[in-house]
Amino acid sequence: MKAKIRATISSLILILSATKTLADEQPLTEQIIEPAYGLWSIAATAKRSQFKAVDNQFRATPLIFGGYGPVFIEANRFGYNFFRDGTYFSSLIGNLRSHSSLSKEEINSSHILEKYNLEERKRSLEAGIQLGRRFGNGWIGRIALLQDISSTHKGQEAEVTAYRRDSFKPFSNLNSIRLLTTFGLQAQSQDLNDYYYGIDKKELSSMNQKSYKADSGWSAELELIATYDFNWQQGGKKDWAAYAGLRHYQFSDTVSDSPIIETGLVQQYFVGLGTYF
Repeated sequence: MKAKIRATISSLILILSATKTLADEQPLTEQIIEPAYGLWSIAATAKRSQFKAVDNQFRATPLIFGGYGPVFIEANRFGYNFFRDGTYFSSLIGNLRSHSSLSKEEINSSHILEKYNLEERKRSLEAGIQLGRRFGNGWIGRIALLQDISSTHKGQEAEVTAYRRDSFKPFSNLNSIRLLTTFGLQAQSQDLNDYYYGIDKKELSSMNQKSYKADSGWSAELELIATYDFNWQQGGKKDWAAYAGLRHYQFSDTVSDSPIIETGLVQQYFVGLGTYF
């Protein structure tokens, strides 16, 4: 199993350098893998949708907590640090927004949503700038401003996050467990919220249904990830890791008041296994 996982992760790295020639296969493979760093993994994820009567979603997905060359990758976020002095840092970032999406399959699976003529709410690609500071008590703070560049929701989001990494050892005969704790607060523009949670008049299919225009709003975020480093052989280098985590978003009333929304809370859970590069 571990060989299959490592092969799958290595293939993800190979994709990043598809433009290179294949003149010398072994040296080329080493050159491609060498810039990779951090934890590259495969995760099983579960998402409890905030849309009405939509089943929980389960899928396998690659997750990276590291980077490739000058580009850092943090799950659905990636970027490039153009300034860093040990205390302050500045980055150009990209973000794949998926937790607010709603596919055609999910619409058709819901006995409530299928009564509308809803268009799918697509994932979006956002880009922006991030400023951060390391504090002496172990916390790191970040401020970011993101703009949709995929012409999906055409809106903006501003966020403030604070996170820290801790380590604890619950059992003396086991390795330490590392815990990442993140708190965040986001503000979404009206265009963003209305795309995902509004209902246009053309999406109505009966006189009993009402259109809805979502306003600008906010959300609060909590993320916890516990990671356990290990090796398949006792006493070897700890170059593998298993982890489990959750990410919750609590949206404001402009989202929860939408007729197609069950709750303002988005819940995501994941477990994964990966290797360090």
